[in-house]
Amino acid sequence: MALPPDARARSFRDIEFGFADARKEGAEAPELLLHGFFDDSRLTDEALSGSSFLFLGYKGSGKTALAERARLLGERDPTLFVTTTSLEEFPYGDFKSLADGPGEAHSRYPTVWAWLLLLSLIQSLERDEQGRVNAPSPYTRTLHGLQRLSLLPLPRLNQLVSSSSRSGFISDMPKFFDDTDERVAETPDLQLVQMVRLLRDAVMQFPTTSRHVLFIDGLDEILTQQQLQFEALAALVSQASKLNDDMRAAGKPFKVVVLCRTDIFDRLPGANKNKIRRDSSEALEWFDDPRDPDRTRLAQLVNLRAQRSLPRELNVFDEFFPATVDERPVRRFLLEHTRHLPRDVLQLMKSMQRFAPAADSGRLSEEQVKSGIRDYSNDYFLPELRDELHGYLDSAAIDVSVKLLASLAMPRFTMEDLKRQADRLRVGSVDLDRLVHTLFECSGVGMIDQRGPGRPIVTFKYRNRNAMLIPGMRILVHPGAWKALNIQARRRVPAASKGSRRASRGARGA
Repeated sequence: MALPPDARARSFRDIEFGFADARKEGAEAPELLLHGFFDDSRLTDEALSGSSFLFLGYKGSGKTALAERARLLGERDPTLFVTTTSLEEFPYGDFKSLADGPGEAHSRYPTVWAWLLLLSLIQSLERDEQGRVNAPSPYTRTLHGLQRLSLLPLPRLNQLVSSSSRSGFISDMPKFFDDTDERVAETPDLQLVQMVRLLRDAVMQFPTTSRHVLFIDGLDEILTQQQLQFEALAALVSQASKLNDDMRAAGKPFKVVVLCRTDIFDRLPGANKNKIRRDSSEALEWFDDPRDPDRTRLAQLVNLRAQRSLPRELNVFDEFFPATVDERPVRRFLLEHTRHLPRDVLQLMKSMQRFAPAADSGRLSEEQVKSGIRDYSNDYFLPELRDELHGYLDSAAIDVSVKLLASLAMPRFTMEDLKRQADRLRVGSVDLDRLVHTLFECSGVGMIDQRGPGRPIVTFKYRNRNAMLIPGMRILVHPGAWKALNIQARRRVPAASKGSRRASRGARGA
């Protein structure tokens, strides 16, 4: 049931735009995810019951919000069981140890993931009272085996991996087979394969019509052991695909959903990535033609959230903002300071609220909008870019990189400009190529192509995920970072002045 808007809310300051962290929003403002979640592509339905299992998007595109919304829906539907688990603080070293055995460890990564995913599904099935009453004996025997290993109730995923990799657990693994007719394999790696097969059989025999969905999140996190992590995550995607195919073929309403950062997925090894992407994935992409900004999904999201707080239909931009800022239509001006991501846009609105008039129908002035941009740039946008650099540069190098970009004081520069400035400041510890490429991948900088006739073409990754940074091109710092880096925007010259300048240049040339 939809919660009514707050009848006391009247002004722009009263609008609840939400939190930067979707988990915090799910805990403290769940109605925003239930009734203020813009889902024109019905991604929630696809995640819960469709064939796509891989949801790709950049940080801030709404992946965790999708999982949180599904969890909240599950709390309100007795036939829907949703489990969300995160790979934050995931012990990749212990994961590799669990896959230990003869030959290459990465060849056994899919088996380890099958073990973890099937255990998580069984934990979900144990919440299904109707199914438990009618569960067949193979399922019950498997359950008893897991209890003998102290695996139920299931700990957090990172704790499960760590405990499963310890020598005590490995030596106790044969206890799992006490109630079975299985001949226990001699080595732990083969015993794990046996256990996975029995877990799979138990899941496939569980009798229920209820839907059980497991969301794997946290694939936005810091990559410090890149080769190991990429191989492990590639195995996760592959095993989730196979397990989903098996459950669908068996007619089971169970599913594993993987939420992954687009740029991380692009770097994963594997020969079947494109097949999975084409057949079984959805992309959370928000860039729309800004020439009709009211029709963009981001503008509709802003208005949807506003209508949840204020007791009327309204257009936030018409009612609370000036028509133009620096002679730019205000909607385009605001969107140009974001990477066309929900988190960016909603946090920009929250920064604007700090400077909005308290009056019920008060409209922000141009100066107040600019103050909001400064607050957003300093308190949100630049810190977001710093977070993007973690895992690629260490903390000291990130600090030096930000100071280096600020010292340029230019929105546009070349790699040669950056290298000369680094030499001038005696900054030799920063990998400048890695810095610029990482910023390009997260749309912290774009690329200016002036090779063709006409106006230069500006490319940001959020506009085209296949874009690549071309050596020698001029680089454009994203406008969202300008205020934080003390970069002054070039003043726009009115058309009449442009004409006067052309005439003046023409006279000099004559």
